[in-house]
Amino acid sequence: MRRWLSSGLARWVFLACLTVALGAAQAQQVPTLRARTNLVLVPTLVETKNGEPVFNLTAKDFVVTDNGVEQKINLETETYAQPISIVVLVQVGRSAVREFDKYLGLPTMIDALAGNTEHRVAVVEFDSRPRMLQDFTSDANAIQHGIYSIQPGDGGAAILDSVWYAVDMLKDEPPQNQRVIVLLSETRDSGSVTPMKEVLRKIGQSDVVVYSLAFSPGREDALAFSPPEGNSANLLAPLMMAIAAVKKNTAAAIPRLTGGQYLRFNSGKQLDGRIAMLANQVHNRYMITFQPSDQTPGMHALNVKLRQSLEVKVLARASYWATSPQVVQGAAPAPGLR
Repeated sequence: MRRWLSSGLARWVFLACLTVALGAAQAQQVPTLRARTNLVLVPTLVETKNGEPVFNLTAKDFVVTDNGVEQKINLETETYAQPISIVVLVQVGRSAVREFDKYLGLPTMIDALAGNTEHRVAVVEFDSRPRMLQDFTSDANAIQHGIYSIQPGDGGAAILDSVWYAVDMLKDEPPQNQRVIVLLSETRDSGSVTPMKEVLRKIGQSDVVVYSLAFSPGREDALAFSPPEGNSANLLAPLMMAIAAVKKNTAAAIPRLTGGQYLRFNSGKQLDGRIAMLANQVHNRYMITFQPSDQTPGMHALNVKLRQSLEVKVLARASYWATSPQVVQGAAPAPGLR
Protein backbone atom coordinates (compact mmCIF):
# COMPACT_ATOMS: atom_id res chain seq x y z
CA MET A 1 0.00 0.00 0.00
CA ARG A 2 1.37 3.44 -0.97
CA ARG A 3 1.82 5.69 2.05
CA TRP A 4 1.74 9.48 1.76
CA LEU A 5 3.80 11.90 3.83
CA SER A 6 2.02 14.67 5.62
CA SER A 7 2.44 18.11 4.05
CA GLY A 8 4.58 19.32 7.01
CA LEU A 9 6.90 16.31 6.89
CA ALA A 10 7.22 16.59 3.13
CA ARG A 11 8.28 20.22 3.38
CA TRP A 12 10.89 19.28 6.02
CA VAL A 13 12.37 16.54 3.81
CA PHE A 14 12.45 18.94 0.84
CA LEU A 15 14.24 21.65 2.80
CA ALA A 16 16.77 19.17 4.23
CA CYS A 17 17.63 17.90 0.75
CA LEU A 18 17.90 21.46 -0.55
CA THR A 19 20.28 22.43 2.29
CA VAL A 20 22.57 19.47 1.56
CA ALA A 21 22.61 20.30 -2.15
CA LEU A 22 23.39 23.97 -1.56
CA GLY A 23 26.15 23.05 0.91
CA ALA A 24 27.78 20.76 -1.62
CA ALA A 25 27.59 23.47 -4.29
CA GLN A 26 29.11 26.06 -1.98
CA ALA A 27 31.91 23.68 -1.04
CA GLN A 28 32.76 23.31 -4.71
CA GLN A 29 32.76 27.10 -5.15
CA VAL A 30 35.07 27.95 -2.18
CA PRO A 31 38.20 29.40 -3.80
CA THR A 32 41.59 27.97 -2.99
CA LEU A 33 44.01 30.84 -2.53
CA ARG A 34 47.74 30.53 -2.35
CA ALA A 35 49.01 32.92 0.32
CA ARG A 36 51.71 35.32 -0.79
CA THR A 37 55.14 35.49 0.76
CA ASN A 38 55.30 37.59 3.90
CA LEU A 39 56.06 41.26 3.84
CA VAL A 40 59.78 41.69 4.49
CA LEU A 41 60.85 44.32 7.03
CA VAL A 42 64.33 45.78 6.62
CA PRO A 43 65.41 48.04 9.52
CA THR A 44 68.04 50.40 8.13
CA LEU A 45 70.34 52.94 9.75
CA VAL A 46 72.17 55.60 7.74
CA GLU A 47 75.00 57.41 9.52
CA THR A 48 77.70 59.91 8.67
CA LYS A 49 81.37 59.05 9.26
CA ASN A 50 81.02 60.71 12.65
CA GLY A 51 78.17 58.41 13.64
CA GLU A 52 75.40 60.98 13.28
CA PRO A 53 72.07 59.71 11.87
CA VAL A 54 71.12 60.91 8.39
CA PHE A 55 67.50 62.09 8.24
CA ASN A 56 65.00 63.15 5.54
CA LEU A 57 65.74 60.31 3.11
CA THR A 58 62.86 58.92 1.01
CA ALA A 59 62.16 55.57 -0.60
CA LYS A 60 63.61 56.91 -3.87
CA ASP A 61 66.99 57.34 -2.16
CA PHE A 62 67.37 53.60 -1.39
CA VAL A 63 68.17 50.61 -3.56
CA VAL A 64 67.22 47.24 -2.04
CA THR A 65 68.11 44.00 -3.78
CA ASP A 66 66.86 40.52 -2.90
CA ASN A 67 69.40 37.97 -4.17
CA GLY A 68 70.68 40.65 -6.53
CA VAL A 69 67.26 41.69 -7.89
CA GLU A 70 66.07 45.23 -7.11
CA GLN A 71 62.75 45.41 -5.24
CA LYS A 72 59.91 47.92 -5.13
CA ILE A 73 60.00 49.31 -1.60
CA ASN A 74 58.02 51.39 0.87
CA LEU A 75 59.58 53.46 3.62
CA GLU A 76 58.51 54.33 7.17
CA THR A 77 60.50 57.18 8.70
CA GLU A 78 58.74 57.91 12.01
CA THR A 79 60.05 55.01 14.09
CA TYR A 80 61.43 57.12 16.94
CA ALA A 81 58.16 56.94 18.92
CA GLN A 82 57.44 53.26 18.22
CA PRO A 83 56.96 51.10 21.35
CA ILE A 84 59.75 48.61 21.97
CA SER A 85 60.17 45.18 23.55
CA ILE A 86 63.69 44.24 24.65
CA VAL A 87 65.20 40.96 25.84
CA VAL A 88 68.48 41.48 27.73
CA LEU A 89 70.34 38.22 27.13
CA VAL A 90 73.35 37.86 29.48
CA GLN A 91 75.90 35.06 29.37
CA VAL A 92 76.80 33.74 32.83
CA GLY A 93 78.62 30.55 31.85
CA ARG A 94 82.30 29.88 31.15
CA SER A 95 84.44 32.91 32.05
CA ALA A 96 81.52 35.39 32.07
CA VAL A 97 81.71 35.80 35.84
CA ARG A 98 84.74 38.03 35.29
CA GLU A 99 82.47 40.55 33.57
CA PHE A 100 79.82 40.87 36.28
CA ASP A 101 81.36 43.97 37.88
CA LYS A 102 81.01 45.79 34.53
CA TYR A 103 77.21 45.46 34.63
CA LEU A 104 76.61 47.93 37.47
CA GLY A 105 75.27 50.59 35.11
CA LEU A 106 73.39 48.16 32.87
CA PRO A 107 69.86 48.81 34.24
CA THR A 108 70.23 52.56 33.67
CA MET A 109 71.64 52.01 30.19
CA ILE A 110 68.82 49.64 29.22
CA ASP A 111 66.34 52.28 30.38
CA ALA A 112 68.15 54.79 28.14
CA LEU A 113 67.98 52.31 25.26
CA ALA A 114 64.20 52.07 25.67
CA GLY A 115 64.02 55.88 25.63
CA ASN A 116 60.85 57.82 26.27
CA THR A 117 58.69 55.38 24.33
CA GLU A 118 56.42 52.70 25.76
CA HIS A 119 58.64 49.72 26.50
CA ARG A 120 58.73 46.23 27.97
CA VAL A 121 61.98 44.60 29.06
CA ALA A 122 62.77 40.98 29.95
CA VAL A 123 66.02 39.62 31.43
CA VAL A 124 67.43 36.19 30.56
CA GLU A 125 70.70 34.63 31.74
CA PHE A 126 72.32 31.68 29.97
CA ASP A 127 75.15 29.20 30.24
CA SER A 128 74.52 25.79 28.68
CA ARG A 129 70.84 26.77 28.61
CA PRO A 130 68.75 29.96 28.97
CA ARG A 131 66.80 30.88 32.11
CA MET A 132 64.36 33.77 32.44
CA LEU A 133 65.10 36.01 35.42
CA GLN A 134 62.44 38.63 34.70
CA ASP A 135 59.51 38.42 32.32
CA PHE A 136 58.51 41.46 30.24
CA THR A 137 57.82 44.48 32.41
CA SER A 138 57.94 48.27 32.35
CA ASP A 139 58.92 48.42 36.04
CA ALA A 140 62.48 49.82 36.26
CA ASN A 141 62.98 48.31 39.73
CA ALA A 142 61.98 44.86 38.51
CA ILE A 143 64.35 45.17 35.54
CA GLN A 144 67.20 46.19 37.84
CA HIS A 145 66.47 43.31 40.20
CA GLY A 146 66.47 40.89 37.25
CA ILE A 147 69.85 42.09 36.01
CA TYR A 148 71.44 42.11 39.47
CA SER A 149 70.16 38.59 40.23
CA ILE A 150 72.41 36.91 37.65
CA GLN A 151 74.56 34.11 39.09
CA PRO A 152 77.70 32.36 37.80
CA GLY A 153 76.76 29.47 35.53
CA ASP A 154 78.29 26.25 34.24
CA GLY A 155 80.86 25.76 31.49
CA GLY A 156 78.53 26.49 28.59
CA ALA A 157 77.85 29.51 26.38
CA ALA A 158 74.83 28.39 24.34
CA ILE A 159 74.37 31.61 22.37
CA LEU A 160 72.30 30.10 19.56
CA ASP A 161 69.93 28.24 21.90
CA SER A 162 69.46 31.42 23.91
CA VAL A 163 68.78 33.62 20.89
CA TRP A 164 66.19 31.05 19.80
CA TYR A 165 64.61 31.29 23.27
CA ALA A 166 64.57 35.11 23.15
CA VAL A 167 63.03 35.22 19.66
CA ASP A 168 60.26 32.93 20.94
CA MET A 169 59.66 35.29 23.86
CA LEU A 170 59.37 38.30 21.56
CA LYS A 171 56.96 36.53 19.24
CA ASP A 172 54.06 37.10 21.64
CA GLU A 173 54.78 40.78 22.27
CA PRO A 174 52.34 43.44 20.93
CA PRO A 175 52.52 43.49 17.11
CA GLN A 176 53.22 47.24 16.94
CA ASN A 177 56.37 46.95 19.08
CA GLN A 178 59.93 46.94 17.82
CA ARG A 179 61.58 43.68 18.85
CA VAL A 180 65.16 43.90 20.12
CA ILE A 181 67.63 41.50 21.70
CA VAL A 182 70.63 42.94 23.55
CA LEU A 183 73.17 40.11 23.74
CA LEU A 184 76.10 40.27 26.18
CA SER A 185 78.38 37.33 25.51
CA GLU A 186 81.70 36.08 24.30
CA THR A 187 82.18 35.76 20.56
CA ARG A 188 81.67 32.05 19.94
CA ASP A 189 78.89 29.64 20.78
CA SER A 190 79.70 26.76 23.11
CA GLY A 191 77.15 24.07 23.87
CA SER A 192 74.05 24.90 21.79
CA VAL A 193 72.03 21.87 20.71
CA THR A 194 69.59 23.52 18.28
CA PRO A 195 70.71 22.94 14.67
CA MET A 196 72.30 26.11 13.33
CA LYS A 197 70.16 26.08 10.19
CA GLU A 198 67.00 26.05 12.32
CA VAL A 199 68.22 29.00 14.38
CA LEU A 200 68.97 30.95 11.20
CA ARG A 201 65.53 30.05 9.86
CA LYS A 202 63.81 31.30 13.03
CA ILE A 203 65.78 34.55 13.01
CA GLY A 204 65.15 35.03 9.30
CA GLN A 205 61.40 34.57 9.68
CA SER A 206 61.19 37.08 12.53
CA ASP A 207 61.55 40.85 12.61
CA VAL A 208 63.90 40.82 15.60
CA VAL A 209 66.99 43.06 15.61
CA VAL A 210 69.96 41.76 17.62
CA TYR A 211 72.57 44.07 19.16
CA SER A 212 75.64 42.24 20.40
CA LEU A 213 78.13 43.44 23.01
CA ALA A 214 81.06 41.04 23.19
CA PHE A 215 83.55 40.73 26.04
CA SER A 216 85.69 37.81 24.96
CA PRO A 217 89.28 38.76 24.12
CA GLY A 218 90.43 38.19 20.58
CA ARG A 219 90.20 39.73 17.15
CA GLU A 220 87.77 37.47 15.32
CA ASP A 221 85.54 39.25 12.84
CA ALA A 222 82.48 37.95 11.05
CA LEU A 223 83.01 36.70 7.54
CA ALA A 224 81.82 39.06 4.85
CA PHE A 225 78.22 38.35 3.88
CA SER A 226 78.06 39.44 0.24
CA PRO A 227 74.73 38.87 -1.53
CA PRO A 228 74.88 36.93 -4.80
CA GLU A 229 73.97 38.76 -7.99
CA GLY A 230 71.42 37.89 -10.66
CA ASN A 231 68.15 36.01 -10.94
CA SER A 232 69.85 32.62 -11.00
CA ALA A 233 71.60 33.10 -7.64
CA ASN A 234 72.03 29.83 -5.74
CA LEU A 235 69.84 30.06 -2.63
CA LEU A 236 72.26 27.79 -0.78
CA ALA A 237 75.03 30.38 -1.08
CA PRO A 238 73.58 32.88 1.47
CA LEU A 239 72.87 30.05 3.93
CA MET A 240 76.34 28.52 3.66
CA MET A 241 78.00 31.92 4.07
CA ALA A 242 75.81 32.68 7.10
CA ILE A 243 76.67 29.33 8.72
CA ALA A 244 80.38 29.94 8.14
CA ALA A 245 80.12 33.42 9.68
CA VAL A 246 78.22 32.12 12.73
CA LYS A 247 80.83 29.41 13.30
CA LYS A 248 83.64 31.97 13.17
CA ASN A 249 82.05 34.65 15.35
CA THR A 250 78.50 34.00 16.53
CA ALA A 251 78.18 37.31 18.35
CA ALA A 252 79.10 39.27 15.21
CA ALA A 253 77.23 37.25 12.58
CA ILE A 254 73.74 37.29 14.12
CA PRO A 255 73.47 41.10 14.42
CA ARG A 256 74.68 41.41 10.83
CA LEU A 257 71.89 39.13 9.61
CA THR A 258 69.21 41.09 11.48
CA GLY A 259 70.39 44.65 10.82
CA GLY A 260 71.78 45.16 14.31
CA GLN A 261 75.24 46.11 15.52
CA TYR A 262 78.23 44.21 16.91
CA LEU A 263 80.45 46.03 19.43
CA ARG A 264 83.11 45.11 21.98
CA PHE A 265 83.67 46.38 25.50
CA ASN A 266 86.54 46.09 27.94
CA SER A 267 85.18 48.04 30.92
CA GLY A 268 81.93 49.05 32.55
CA LYS A 269 82.36 52.62 31.32
CA GLN A 270 82.90 51.41 27.76
CA LEU A 271 79.86 49.15 28.00
CA ASP A 272 77.71 52.09 29.09
CA GLY A 273 79.03 54.14 26.16
CA ARG A 274 78.30 51.33 23.70
CA ILE A 275 74.70 51.02 24.86
CA ALA A 276 74.26 54.80 24.69
CA MET A 277 75.43 54.57 21.07
CA LEU A 278 72.90 51.81 20.37
CA ALA A 279 70.13 53.90 21.94
CA ASN A 280 70.79 56.54 19.32
CA GLN A 281 70.58 53.91 16.57
CA VAL A 282 67.44 52.11 17.74
CA HIS A 283 65.25 55.20 17.59
CA ASN A 284 66.64 56.68 14.38
CA ARG A 285 66.25 53.82 11.94
CA TYR A 286 64.31 53.80 8.72
CA MET A 287 61.95 50.87 8.21
CA ILE A 288 61.98 49.61 4.63
CA THR A 289 59.34 47.08 3.56
CA PHE A 290 58.74 45.14 0.37
CA GLN A 291 56.87 42.18 -1.09
CA PRO A 292 59.52 39.87 -2.60
CA SER A 293 59.36 39.37 -6.35
CA ASP A 294 61.02 35.96 -5.87
CA GLN A 295 59.10 33.69 -3.49
CA THR A 296 61.51 30.74 -3.59
CA PRO A 297 61.71 29.20 -0.09
CA GLY A 298 65.01 29.49 1.77
CA MET A 299 67.45 32.14 2.93
CA HIS A 300 67.55 35.27 0.76
CA ALA A 301 70.44 37.73 0.83
CA LEU A 302 69.57 41.42 1.08
CA ASN A 303 71.65 44.42 0.11
CA VAL A 304 70.67 48.00 0.94
CA LYS A 305 72.49 51.04 -0.40
CA LEU A 306 71.80 54.63 -1.38
CA ARG A 307 71.09 55.40 -5.01
CA GLN A 308 73.48 58.34 -4.92
CA SER A 309 77.04 57.85 -3.75
CA LEU A 310 77.35 59.60 -0.39
CA GLU A 311 80.03 59.29 2.27
CA VAL A 312 77.78 57.51 4.74
CA LYS A 313 77.47 54.12 6.41
CA VAL A 314 74.36 52.02 5.76
CA LEU A 315 73.58 49.39 8.38
CA ALA A 316 70.70 47.12 7.33
CA ARG A 317 69.31 43.63 7.61
CA ALA A 318 71.39 41.27 5.45
CA SER A 319 69.00 38.35 5.00
CA TYR A 320 65.54 36.90 5.56
CA TRP A 321 64.01 33.43 5.26
CA ALA A 322 61.21 32.91 2.76
CA THR A 323 58.70 30.16 3.51
CA SER A 324 56.65 28.05 1.13
CA PRO A 325 53.34 29.67 0.12
CA GLN A 326 50.46 28.23 2.13
CA VAL A 327 47.32 26.89 0.50
CA VAL A 328 44.36 28.41 2.34
CA GLN A 329 40.68 27.64 1.72
CA GLY A 330 38.79 30.87 1.13
CA ALA A 331 41.25 33.04 3.08
CA ALA A 332 43.03 36.28 2.39
CA PRO A 333 46.79 36.30 1.78
CA ALA A 334 48.88 35.65 4.88
CA PRO A 335 50.03 38.67 6.85
CA GLY A 336 53.59 39.85 6.89
CA LEU A 337 56.25 39.39 9.52
CA ARG A 338 54.43 41.88 11.72
